[in-house]
Amino acid sequence: MMDAMQQRRVIRSQGEGWENVEPEGYRPGAAVGVERHTILGGRKSDPAQPGPRMELRYFELAPGAVSRMEKHEHEHYVLIRRGAGYAIVGESVSAVGPNDVVYVAPFEIHQFLNRGDEPFGFYCIVDACRDVPQEPSEEDIARLKDTPAGAVAKPFAVPLPSRLRS
Repeated sequence: MMDAMQQRRVIRSQGEGWENVEPEGYRPGAAVGVERHTILGGRKSDPAQPGPRMELRYFELAPGAVSRMEKHEHEHYVLIRRGAGYAIVGESVSAVGPNDVVYVAPFEIHQFLNRGDEPFGFYCIVDACRDVPQEPSEEDIARLKDTPAGAVAKPFAVPLPSRLRS
């Protein structure tokens, strides 16, 4: 259930995070060098549930860390806050930095990699009511292998939690 904290109008920046927002592990039980902060909203199973229709999250990748390679039915927007990284979207790879915006279309494979010596952080904006991530298929990985993205992609670096696998 959505609580009042997830519906606040102003969430104050506080040091490296936000007031009353606890960093979460990227994947339960795994130290993969990625933190997730759910700043506003939260995942919903039904759009009629109370609370925001969107969810704002912030991910921070330690030097050398990568996000999970995944795809899903929903689109989302990524705004780079700090650091230097690579954005793999489909078969392309782009060097990205502060204030760059990345659009990920439905069912596009995507992954973010820290390419610097400092933390790489980005905001991710998604619908609160959305499908769960899917791992790329063997065909997706094979297709990616011989593309520019394949040169930097790390498809198996952070697997989906077993509860999300199909």
